[in-house]
Amino acid sequence: MTFDPGSTGTTVTIFGGSDPLDHALSNQLDRRGCKTHSVTVATGWLQSVTHAIMRLDTVAGAEAFKQLADTPEPRSHVVAVCPETEDAAESDRVRDLCRACGVHHDVALIWHPPLGASTTAASTASTTAALAATVADEMADHLSVGAPAFVTRPFTFESEGH
Repeated sequence: MTFDPGSTGTTVTIFGGSDPLDHALSNQLDRRGCKTHSVTVATGWLQSVTHAIMRLDTVAGAEAFKQLADTPEPRSHVVAVCPETEDAAESDRVRDLCRACGVHHDVALIWHPPLGASTTAASTASTTAALAATVADEMADHLSVGAPAFVTRPFTFESEGH
């Protein structure tokens, strides 16, 4: 889904690390008419946020997401972005946290292959851009905050055709 530039004025808070993925996310959201606000330090959840992208592989994202489960109001639309892991206990922990957040918030979890795992910088940049487009699409599909829910959305290298 795309928006006319400037039509929504929706501000999306990106809890991340000010790295290439965060910059790609900002660019993708800007193209969809959204404003972005970046949080790169462990401030925890901000009560004023209604639309957020939480990078669970960053200190800022992980800390904010932990606090979100204990923050029932105001209801928010959240896209949690997490690298896939071989550790089943860690995957279960992330899913359990998402389910807990989904009791009060509209939560989508997007798993992705670890960035930088490919052999070339161009391939990593392409994957980063495709992941950012997928995450922005998920955010853009929810202009208004939906009912409390939790869904998982996989991202694979095959979905890079954005």
